[in-house]
Amino acid sequence: MQVEDVAKELGQHLAHNPKLVPALIYHDEVELNKHCKPITRIKGNFPSAHTLLGHLIQGFKAEWQELGELEIKSKILKNYQQKVNFPIIPSQILHSYYAEYYDEEKDMFTMPISQYIMQQEMGPKLIDDLNDLSINGVYSEANADGNYGQSLDGIEQAILNALAHATHPAFKIPLTTLTDSNIVDEVTKFERSFPTKMKKKVKKIFMSENNKERYILQYEEQFGQNKFQADQMKTRLGKREIVGLSGLTTDTIFATTEGNMAKLIDKIDNPPRVTSVQYLDYKVKVFMEFWLGYDFLINEMLFVANYADAEYGLGDQTLNQKYYGIDGVTIP
Repeated sequence: MQVEDVAKELGQHLAHNPKLVPALIYHDEVELNKHCKPITRIKGNFPSAHTLLGHLIQGFKAEWQELGELEIKSKILKNYQQKVNFPIIPSQILHSYYAEYYDEEKDMFTMPISQYIMQQEMGPKLIDDLNDLSINGVYSEANADGNYGQSLDGIEQAILNALAHATHPAFKIPLTTLTDSNIVDEVTKFERSFPTKMKKKVKKIFMSENNKERYILQYEEQFGQNKFQADQMKTRLGKREIVGLSGLTTDTIFATTEGNMAKLIDKIDNPPRVTSVQYLDYKVKVFMEFWLGYDFLINEMLFVANYADAEYGLGDQTLNQKYYGIDGVTIP
């Protein structure tokens, strides 16, 4: 098995299957992607804007009386350039069970070695890595290149960033530390505490897989089989879907409006692609690039469990009034 033959065949396979790499990167098997709105044509910083509009309607009088104040708020979202430098050593394939995938009697277009490498080896591992990074990634400008886990901010870091944001804070909801015996009550308290204006707009509550399991067990102990459950576990109160995310910190519980959690990609101008397939000595080198990030379009519509104190709301009385018409000192 010649190194240059594998490199050539792999390059031709990719050239004839241009949608293969984007399909791997944006695959629905990346769990968080199922719940995110894709934001395309983004490369680096991206401004997200929303408006606050005061009340407009008043009683009639035949003179001009201004009522209604417009505020435009903006937040900068960010995605991150990623790369894959994957080495393939053909001699390792030649001396293994998978040598059958390289059949020199077939031409370059029909040999299955490339399909095996991209879809059976690289593909599943890419999805595993993206499942992990989309939840647990923490970006470090100093350490992003050459290291795993520090190339982008996953959704858990996006939550922490929103909680700490000085001008665009997340909405805190006080809860008691979760146990096996109180989790159903605490999740019910969480959804009862959504601001009135948002109750009908929040369809899912996200938590760790461990807490979803605890919720199911305690629910069934208290109430029997969940009659609202088909393929999805739903809450007793709001019939909201309970989503268990692999790798999410155990006590993290959050919710947001539909479409507010975003997957930031550059699918049109800079789609995921293998930029080069080279060979050097005994090694085939696969070079891949793509852009990816996760964030919330509007932090103020992100609702997060608060175990630290009794603070309820956005942490600022003026913001609480502007967005939701509440004081937000303690939970009502």
